Amino acid sequence: MADGRTLLATLLRHEAKSNSYKFALVRAINDLALLHPVPTEQDVIVPLRLIAERWLVSYWAFVGDTPVYQGPRAQRATGIGQDLSFRDALTSLRGAWEAWTGTRSEPADGALLLAAFQVGRGTLPEPLQRLTEATVAAIAQAVRQPVKYAGGGGSHKLFGMPAPAQALSGHLLAGTRPAEPAFVVSAALWQTFNDLSLWVEALCLHEWSLYVERVTQHVPVSRGQVFTLLTATPAARIPLTWERHQVQLLMLEGAVFHCPWTHKLLTPSNFDLDHLIPLAAHPINDLWNLVPSDPVHNQHIKRARLPDSTRLHGALTALEQTYGVYDQQPLTGPVLRRDVLARFGFPLAPAALAEQVIGLANHMAEARNVPRY
Repeated sequence: MADGRTLLATLLRHEAKSNSYKFALVRAINDLALLHPVPTEQDVIVPLRLIAERWLVSYWAFVGDTPVYQGPRAQRATGIGQDLSFRDALTSLRGAWEAWTGTRSEPADGALLLAAFQVGRGTLPEPLQRLTEATVAAIAQAVRQPVKYAGGGGSHKLFGMPAPAQALSGHLLAGTRPAEPAFVVSAALWQTFNDLSLWVEALCLHEWSLYVERVTQHVPVSRGQVFTLLTATPAARIPLTWERHQVQLLMLEGAVFHCPWTHKLLTPSNFDLDHLIPLAAHPINDLWNLVPSDPVHNQHIKRARLPDSTRLHGALTALEQTYGVYDQQPLTGPVLRRDVLARFGFPLAPAALAEQVIGLANHMAEARNVPRY
């Protein structure tokens, strides 16, 4: 097999495409490699569902009142075919999101919806939660197409045929359900995503933008406009009402929290719930990523940046204490443990969790050039 860099460059630049699915597949695997650090000596088992969730985010900006088509639409006896098999489903989901929020959706709102959907906790109304699940299932069926044809020259040259995850050999990606359909990414290719994450993202965005610029649209779009839509970051956030309420109750009951950045003692009336890995880098509402912090520092200094390595390691004790408090409480404990399993794939005690989170934050900052302070 060719080395990973050459293989991915060929797939993105030269392989035949009838839509943008291959770009979306490569970008999704690259995101999952970033978000789920795994041992690289083994092949990695990736569920179609997790790819579909990343597609929900990538394609969100291309559906709605002003669609941006992702490939030619063939004339059929019943009318013009769709470029995306899931366009109607995702358009309906975006409409439901807008009805719930009461505002027109922004290009990156799919990331906010996904973050809320993944954690559950009643953040989304039940009908919207169910509609999101159905949409992800519809997208997962479409994911089979690029999994089959990536690599060129026939079927399943690069990725094996999807099968129940429990029947495949390799490292199960965290959050994988044993019976759900999944496919295998070779250890060597996974390592390429780990080593060249920023390059893969840049090349994928460049080629995707060029491709869509050439597609016939109702309203023509330039490569720059497509790139802007693909790289949009959330302009708002879903209120963390449940999480903030739990932390406030813990403080009122005597739990002690210190800001991990300033080490200031926090009070029930004066704290922020900080996304340690900021929304602009990746919207993650897992409880381990939500830490009480000094409001002045969070709003005026940290903002949408990641602390540098020295500052992160200086926060180790405060993070361990925060996770320890979360873990010991009857309401936050099960939520924290579920979120940890879904992200890291195994239980972690507070001290080990703090180390893992710091490692993930450093990895994300280096892999994607996230602003630091």
